[in-house]
Amino acid sequence: MDAANERRIQEAKTCIQKAEEHLKTSVLKMKFKPDYDSAAIEYGRAAVCYKNANDLNMACDMYIKASSAFSSSGNLFHCAKCKESAAMISRDMGDSENAMKYMEEAADCYAESGSSESSAMALDKAGKFLETVDPEKAISIYEKALMLVRQTDRSKMISDFSNRIARLNMKLGRYSEAIKAVEEEFDNCTETKTDSGRVGQLTCSLVLLHLAKEDSIAASKSLENCMRFLDVNSPEVALCNSLITVYESGDDDAFQELLRRPIMRNMDNEYLRLMKKLKAGGAESRVEHLQSGENREDYEEDLK
Repeated sequence: MDAANERRIQEAKTCIQKAEEHLKTSVLKMKFKPDYDSAAIEYGRAAVCYKNANDLNMACDMYIKASSAFSSSGNLFHCAKCKESAAMISRDMGDSENAMKYMEEAADCYAESGSSESSAMALDKAGKFLETVDPEKAISIYEKALMLVRQTDRSKMISDFSNRIARLNMKLGRYSEAIKAVEEEFDNCTETKTDSGRVGQLTCSLVLLHLAKEDSIAASKSLENCMRFLDVNSPEVALCNSLITVYESGDDDAFQELLRRPIMRNMDNEYLRLMKKLKAGGAESRVEHLQSGENREDYEEDLK
């Protein structure tokens, strides 16, 4: 260990000693209860020293001690911040289990302290940890975050979480749940008028998802509802009308040609993967094969 890190570790130990002194009580000194806030501050300083010395295990431990001390003093916001710091260090160490645990605990503390937005942001980080390893759990976390941001009137965050929930449900073949999430984002965009250009894209998304369920009637109803907020002559409306008509005709060549239009090719990857599986109503469906696990390697191919 080099001299600089030795100094940092020695400084951390000094901070720990100070923290422990703050937690002691003494009748002689007329100190009848621990000074949790001061102890938490010293543990936090020790965590920084250990982190700078590349001793991540000890840094994480110190952040947990700091969070516990803040919790004992009733300072839940700073308790949450220490939990979040422990989560990020756990992630850097490759300890995904503790990273998730601490981040969820941080989110709960933020919410309890009255900071719904900070709680949602912590859940956002937790969900990102899980998207690839446990998408079902990630959906659950994003739904929890969505409930929180609805209370804060943060329209962009509502759209972001709804979009992630939709994409993950698509990945799992849960098209009904994906439709609900897209509808939530659509309603948010139309109510707040914050992203009018997104409304057309979401209309295409809803039509594709209904066609993935082989329900062209529901696709038509969804398009009719969306047209209340779109120019009837918009390219998205024209394309979606054509998609439904050609799908019902069973002309798969014409259907595939429509799916290759620039509007469709500019959609998110999950939709591009879905379009690769879609066939017109009279053709053999590949969506069922996808949901049953067949052609999984083909499904994972990035089309962009």
